[in-house]
Amino acid sequence: MKTIKSILFLLFGLGTLFFTSCGQPGKVHTDTPTSGILTMASDDSYKPTVDAEIEVFQALYVNASIHVKYEPEDSLFSDLLHDSARVIVAGRKLNTQEGNFFKSRQLFPEQDKIATDALALIVNNDNPDTLLSIDKIKAIFNGDSLWDSPGKDKIAVVFDHENSGNSRYIRENLMKGATFPSYCFALHGNPQVIDYVSKNKQALGIIGVNWVSNDYDSATQGFLNKVKIVWVSATPGGRHFQPYQYYIKTGDYPLCRDVYMIKTEPYMGLGSGFVSFVTCDKGQRIIFRDGILPATVPTHIITF
Repeated sequence: MKTIKSILFLLFGLGTLFFTSCGQPGKVHTDTPTSGILTMASDDSYKPTVDAEIEVFQALYVNASIHVKYEPEDSLFSDLLHDSARVIVAGRKLNTQEGNFFKSRQLFPEQDKIATDALALIVNNDNPDTLLSIDKIKAIFNGDSLWDSPGKDKIAVVFDHENSGNSRYIRENLMKGATFPSYCFALHGNPQVIDYVSKNKQALGIIGVNWVSNDYDSATQGFLNKVKIVWVSATPGGRHFQPYQYYIKTGDYPLCRDVYMIKTEPYMGLGSGFVSFVTCDKGQRIIFRDGILPATVPTHIITF
């Protein structure tokens, strides 16, 4: 009888260890959906919203500590592949190669759409050219370096980061994968792009609209005082739209993309808890307040 009890106790202990360390042999996880420490990463374009989500989540769950790195898109997926981050926020899903990498390791990441945002084009306050068609924008990235207005200098196009989600979107959707012209270059973040455009009359900046979409945030209002938001039309001679939340929803603004949270955590830990928070009502209302389009909450128009 003692032998049978000993065997049962051993099997129970081994089973507990297996489920505790599922996906990461030998590692015991101490975090829960509402407590512990989480290391995650996010595209710099979404920093205002991600910061707001983390602030509210940690206020509700005081035993949770979330550390986030803001970096270019290629670095996000590198972190995910190398297990340096259990959760990322990005403007695309895993590609086929990345998906196959995880499948080969018997891991199946969850990819949740949390919002749709847009690329905002910004110009200097002294620049009169605030109406652009998609064809004109394509021409700019295919070598047309002059503004339409007589006497204007050559365009200087500035991105937030080299290999960022913003630059990838332009390259894939407007340039068919071609190389950027020499007058296109990257800085070190969306605020740096806004600052550069505010000081250079010939500049055209490409930023995530999240940086200029929150009508209730003083930092956003400060950015909007420094630059002008370009109106974009999908066709030559068509109606122009700015990246208001409502026009992202209707599809009238043509430079839109979905935003995803991708989680590789193979157990119910803090990463799972945070993703659940962002995708549920409270988290979606934070996205709604920030002026981009939440996946599940009604929208309104914020004017620039």
